[in-house]
Amino acid sequence: MRIKKVAFWDNLREWRFEPIYFSNLALLVGVSGVGKTQILKGIFNLQRIANGASLNGLAWDVTFSTVNNVEYRWQGEFETKKNLPIIFEEQDETNEFKIVREHLLREKNVIIERTPHKIIFHGNKTPKLSPFQSVVEILNQEEDISPVQQGFNKIVSYDLSSFDFFYNMSVMMSTTSVSDVFLLDYIKASDLQIQMKLVLVYRHHPEIFNNIKRIFIQAFPQVEDIKIEAIQYDNSSPKFPIQIKEKGVKEWIFQDNISSGMLKTLIHISQLYLSPEGTVILIDEFENSLGINCIDVVTDLIVENRNIQFILTSHHPYIINNIGMEHWKIVTRKGGVVTVIDAKDLNLGKSRHQAFMQLINLEEYSEGIKVE
Repeated sequence: MRIKKVAFWDNLREWRFEPIYFSNLALLVGVSGVGKTQILKGIFNLQRIANGASLNGLAWDVTFSTVNNVEYRWQGEFETKKNLPIIFEEQDETNEFKIVREHLLREKNVIIERTPHKIIFHGNKTPKLSPFQSVVEILNQEEDISPVQQGFNKIVSYDLSSFDFFYNMSVMMSTTSVSDVFLLDYIKASDLQIQMKLVLVYRHHPEIFNNIKRIFIQAFPQVEDIKIEAIQYDNSSPKFPIQIKEKGVKEWIFQDNISSGMLKTLIHISQLYLSPEGTVILIDEFENSLGINCIDVVTDLIVENRNIQFILTSHHPYIINNIGMEHWKIVTRKGGVVTVIDAKDLNLGKSRHQAFMQLINLEEYSEGIKVE
């Protein structure tokens, strides 16, 4: 999928996110606390809603296209219950908040019209359905609705803390057709975590793994090889830690002794090679754990990629200055209202350096948070 436009309302916390327009690459910039991370969380919450989550006080309006270029618009709103314990609001997965409205359009044709009292599907009233779940989840097998859930399930919110190559291969194999699991198209389209995909291409598609390794070594020229071999202790299931071989170092270096910057660079490169077309990758504070040498390589790959949508946040000068200003989106906040301005609308300088220097001196950037 590709997200074209999105707006949110967090009625519980009285925040509003004005409509944001996206292309295949968007870099959200602005001072800390302005709302960049909340935009990513809002987009990820759409995936949760599409899979049945019930979220207190959230309203949304999102326009997106599928990999087949079919345009959808999905709108909805949950009831708002205030004065609930924080642990209930944030952590209880059994939350039940009623949907007060929901609309789904496909190429401007109405598929769903929902009010608190009825649901109209293709002009016909449905039997009574759960008031707490989106129709996208309830009717996800319907031909006109299934692409919505499938699309939102292609949103990936990157988290380095989940980076772990110690996988039990036998468990994965027991839930997957052996004849399918080794196919490259299957690996890319599967719901397997990117780490597991990397294990599979290492074992069954060395040409793809070698491309990933080649790009990685460009960022870290002291590395001469990478491998992910099975290791088994006693009678336990085999594990698959990543190992690197550095020039002039006799022994292989195991994953737990590899820097977080190296691991994060590897995961970014792997995502570019192993994510299916239509994936939407959200990366908060893109510069975290990436050294200058890593930033150049990964940024170049992101800018060149046309089959995956990237929505990034950063306030790091090097990141901003190395991504074209046509991709900059300046985030500002006045009270609880978050607004995003395209850099091209601010008549910045023609050169990237000149535009960057003007950006950091803009009132919209330097004073991104204003009180009412």
